[in-house]
Amino acid sequence: MVEITINKLKDVDIPKLASFMFEATKDTVFHRDDRTKESLEQSFERMANNENVLVLIATTNGKIAGVLRVFTGVPEIVLAGNWHPRIHHDDAREEIALEMIQFCKEYVKENGFKRFEINLGPIREEHVDVLKEYKAWCDKSGLYRSNEEVFLQLDLQEYQLPTAQPSLPDGFRFETIDNITNDDIESTVFNSFANESDRGFTDLTRSQQKTVFNFWFRRSQPFHRSAIFLMKDDEVVGFNVVRVEDDSARIGPLGVIPKHQRKGIMKAVLHDSIKQLQEDGIKIARLEVDKSNNPAIGLYAKFGFKEQYTQLYYAWRVE
Repeated sequence: MVEITINKLKDVDIPKLASFMFEATKDTVFHRDDRTKESLEQSFERMANNENVLVLIATTNGKIAGVLRVFTGVPEIVLAGNWHPRIHHDDAREEIALEMIQFCKEYVKENGFKRFEINLGPIREEHVDVLKEYKAWCDKSGLYRSNEEVFLQLDLQEYQLPTAQPSLPDGFRFETIDNITNDDIESTVFNSFANESDRGFTDLTRSQQKTVFNFWFRRSQPFHRSAIFLMKDDEVVGFNVVRVEDDSARIGPLGVIPKHQRKGIMKAVLHDSIKQLQEDGIKIARLEVDKSNNPAIGLYAKFGFKEQYTQLYYAWRVE
């Protein structure tokens, strides 16, 4: 019989949890040569300081058989850790996985959340078989496929940016992100994704989209100088968020309202961002895009961005 409990990470036996995770992933595609029981334990100890990190633990005959780590710090949404649940390899894998997902759905509903989301990723060639297994668990648990994203990367040290700066159409100009408030650009951002160019955004409720918007444009973390708003006369019609940590840049979200799309505007925006990042000695630029957004993927490819991996998202809504 499977017994499932949910606990704050700080309240569980972390060495025991780390030992299970190490053994459950050994000799699987999730194994990493640089990961030991000790390093896992240290990682859990760091996460234990976060009150919003919870762990579902399934036990059979007093032994841990499965673990599902979730994050509850986003309003209305419970997010599962990447490639969770992690289940020990035995004949009861599917049974335990389905019971854990169902238990989590009940927790979501009973505690006033509106959405449960599972992230299958990163997905690379070696994950083909395990992806089939996880997709089957999600399908059988009543989750639906909400989005798939491609993660792209550009080596800024190797990339030769064309010297000619693409020009903006007449009447358009760049404005620094610090000169405009979030209230001024909220409708622009929502309008930019209205055509479902980002299913991860459009699949959310309005209040959940507002939460994501506030995270994207949080002022508590500095923007890189290449982060801009795009102006048409005095109207904000586009945006590009860029943040840098160490020698790596994260580009996005970026977008333009529908009536100004396909005018070559984003080509000028990307050229300007890459130029400034290279001037500042940043080595790597990364971004993510909806896998179905072929025009955007094609544009990024022209700038030298290469696919690293994909991520598949499954979700469940409380009705």
